[in-house]
Amino acid sequence: MVLPKLESRIMLEGPNGVGKSSIARMLSQRLEAEVYAPFSGRKDIYELWFKDPSAAMSLSIEILESLPNVGIFDRYHLTPQTMINHPLSFLKLISDRDLLVSLDADIETLRGRLSSKSEPEDVDSEGFYKPHYYRLADNWNAMYLQTDIMTVNEIVDVIINRYHEVISGKQHKIKEGRSKIVYRKSNNMIVELKPSLDSVTYHRSENVVGTEVLRNSICEKFIRALQNNSIDVIDYNRLTSNSYSCDYCYSLPFEVIVKKTAVGTTITDCPGLFYPNMPFKKPIVRFDYRCDPKDITIPRDYIINYGLDPEKLENTSSNAFNVLQDLLKNAGYELIDLCFVYGFTLDGCIKIISEISPDGMRIRKDGQSYDKDLFRNSYGDDCIISNWEKLLEDLS
Repeated sequence: MVLPKLESRIMLEGPNGVGKSSIARMLSQRLEAEVYAPFSGRKDIYELWFKDPSAAMSLSIEILESLPNVGIFDRYHLTPQTMINHPLSFLKLISDRDLLVSLDADIETLRGRLSSKSEPEDVDSEGFYKPHYYRLADNWNAMYLQTDIMTVNEIVDVIINRYHEVISGKQHKIKEGRSKIVYRKSNNMIVELKPSLDSVTYHRSENVVGTEVLRNSICEKFIRALQNNSIDVIDYNRLTSNSYSCDYCYSLPFEVIVKKTAVGTTITDCPGLFYPNMPFKKPIVRFDYRCDPKDITIPRDYIINYGLDPEKLENTSSNAFNVLQDLLKNAGYELIDLCFVYGFTLDGCIKIISEISPDGMRIRKDGQSYDKDLFRNSYGDDCIISNWEKLLEDLS
């Protein structure tokens, strides 16, 4: 293997016991690079993470800013974020040529590795913080490796190969979910839509061939409308019938729902609070934490303590809803509700980054659905395709 010259950071993250130190040492030998452990032996910073998050964030950033921009890092920005989680504060420390690696092992393996050198409560704390690490790692598009099923040599080979892809700008996959695959290519993301439709409430998941193309086409219409009305949204560029490119960004762990009437989870999760299809006095805005198997509604104060301004997110979402509502109204349709996912770009701008299509909204005309309710209510593939094609035609 031709080894790339280390030009930026390789950041190894994960709880104690996953093998960060061993992997860092071998990477250092293979790449002839220095290893840095920014928080090693810093009892003061560990105490601050629990006692004074604001001071801990400032001190963490000060420590990280004092380090070189090139090297192997045994813990970097995910470690303090596990305790204090202010992502935008740490964004300025990250280069688009850095590689973030999230290392994992099952909890029993961690217990076995740590039992000989840690107190029982330390072992338990690693299990407690483990989910926090990996959710943050997912938000930051980290490379994920399971260290209890690979040798150190194998892990290092995989990391070096991925690092070469990152610095060369070569396209590589960073995420795959039920409805899309996301790749990174230099400072862009490439999103490939799958022909899948899912409903957690109705316990259904199926492929409906053709929906991926229609989702992409309708999404393009909606995003262009938002761009034309100065809404902060991704820079969408269509590539193929079912794929597009956009700004490289990190997703926030919650979504913003705007609803004009009582439908969907408002009815199923809050029975008796409103009658079905009851119109609200004005569209309501709701924050949902994204987690499997079912998202959880969270209060505005959670967003404030996360470090963001909920009022700004509410205003952007409401304005975007109004733009799309007018667009659909002019085509003869009614927008009932929709969902926005936000993220922050490499320059720190917060934008709507989600696919905006019938897969994540409710659209009606003359009492008939033109969205995923057709799938939820088992209208069949032909009806879904026909109605979505009609919607696209009327928007053109």
